[in-house]
Amino acid sequence: MPARSARRSLAVAIALALATVTPSLAGGDTVRPPGPPPANPDCRGTNQPVDRATELVHNVYRIGPHRAVTLPADLSWTEDPLHDHNWQFDLHGMRYVLDLLSATRLTGNAGFARRAVVLVRDWIADNPRRGAPSPWAWNDHTTALRALVLACVADQRGLPEWLRASLLLHGATLADPAFARREGNHALNQAIALLEVGRVVGRRDWTLLAGRRINDLIEASVDRQGVTNEQSVKYELFNYQRYVQARARMIAAGLAPSPAFRRIAKMPAFLANATLPNGQYEMLGDTVASPVVAIPHTAAEYAATRGTRGTRPTQTVARYGAGFLFARSGWGELRKPADETFLSVRWGDGQRFHGHPDGLALTMAAWGSRLVVDPGAYSYTPGPFRSFFKGRSAHNVVTVDGVPWNPAARTDLVNWHQDPVFVDLRLRTSGYPGVVQTRRITWLRGLDVVLVEDVLTSSTPRTYRQLWHLVDGSDPAVGASSVWTRRARGNVEIQQLTGKPTLRLVSGITSPVQGWISYHYGKKLQAPVAEAILRGRTVRYLTLIAVATGRPSPDVSGLRIRPSGYGMTITVGDRVERVATNGDSIWVVPLSEG
Repeated sequence: MPARSARRSLAVAIALALATVTPSLAGGDTVRPPGPPPANPDCRGTNQPVDRATELVHNVYRIGPHRAVTLPADLSWTEDPLHDHNWQFDLHGMRYVLDLLSATRLTGNAGFARRAVVLVRDWIADNPRRGAPSPWAWNDHTTALRALVLACVADQRGLPEWLRASLLLHGATLADPAFARREGNHALNQAIALLEVGRVVGRRDWTLLAGRRINDLIEASVDRQGVTNEQSVKYELFNYQRYVQARARMIAAGLAPSPAFRRIAKMPAFLANATLPNGQYEMLGDTVASPVVAIPHTAAEYAATRGTRGTRPTQTVARYGAGFLFARSGWGELRKPADETFLSVRWGDGQRFHGHPDGLALTMAAWGSRLVVDPGAYSYTPGPFRSFFKGRSAHNVVTVDGVPWNPAARTDLVNWHQDPVFVDLRLRTSGYPGVVQTRRITWLRGLDVVLVEDVLTSSTPRTYRQLWHLVDGSDPAVGASSVWTRRARGNVEIQQLTGKPTLRLVSGITSPVQGWISYHYGKKLQAPVAEAILRGRTVRYLTLIAVATGRPSPDVSGLRIRPSGYGMTITVGDRVERVATNGDSIWVVPLSEG
């Protein structure tokens, strides 16, 4: 049959199928009691499968983190109503079909199942392996996610020849070494999909290949502390969930998981440590402000439930070799859990996967609020705002005007120390070519004060900008040497103790892009950024950051600046401490404990 005639026949079939779906939802089919949940969690839909499935019957697509859109009954598979790469990715990944399968099981209404079959058959007919109308059709990751959906359709609806042929094509594609990814969550989902396709079509060789790939991948992707190499808190959670699923599916297929799978048991502790006192994840890397997932019987459950369930963490300072430090004043012992002070520090390998160029960056939260923030991820679609959110100037670091940041540059932890009185880190990077930068971060636990010393050296004079991203709505003010926020509760003050930098506030500008925060995918808000500007061959910042419920009121006296360190006395309320540094050495002496 000529291609045009075949296409016309398929369109007629789709129209007829849709015409039979809608009446059935109004009562044309016998509704049966809900069936048992699928054994494979990858076959479950969203938390509202019947509502989502009903929308799909009426050509309304509410997929991923995106708003609902109405599309033609007969898709061309080139649709891009939101002009967003992630939306197109989700369209071709076809995970929305799982809501139709779940709704069929829950309601017994065959109309949902027919709609699922119509969508799948239409995709198969319109998207050949070569010459598909969209580059997302056979993307390395959409292929894996769609293959999992096809396997679920086969599990619930049987394996007619058209579906078997498509599963064989997907399996052959995923098995192809030239197509397979070797790293990251894409590789993991490819391997899980190949495992399921092999099971459904009876290709044991594919199942065995998938098992080998998964075992190799976990060795390379999750370190012995349970930290994924994707440099993102969100993707730490995603990888944890997917490796748990991979292990279960391997065992179901009669395969032996590698001993390295023991590492996934440590991942919930990382997620607990990366939890802000407000119960959301810190937005490091491509991470949104999502509530913490309460992983049962773990520290992550404790963090998510504010200590009502789960395993209480054993430490308030956690350092990870992959380049993360999380520290907090406590887990709700002396303050309300939401009021505890929290800080994070980043270093490690250059930018990979879902990481950002955030080596040396510091974030802080306290008294119920984010204070010094990482602005988040915003979007995966290329453009000026994606470049900003995934760029150096979106983080609490010192940038260099006119010099591009090298995303492959490593940031090294030179040394560190912790005790009950303070936590101290020294870091170093040469991410800006020709510029050597060191940063010392010292958290004085009893005072709730952080000292940050930045030294940058170049062979030619440069303009440097120390950046502090503040939470939206914080209403900051600028004085001669400090910036402070003016929220009703939960504030930060940033004092410049040396160098006399020029201070200014920036918010919501577009050329260059600066002063934005994104809590949810595709949405952004204006948020203030405090800039401290110095120029020279060698510049030095010594910055004090204090937090409090109202306006912080630290007092500094006896300040001495040395070539390789400093000394000062800091008073906060009735607490007084003397701090002195010299190279790697540091002394902190409490003079009064209040």
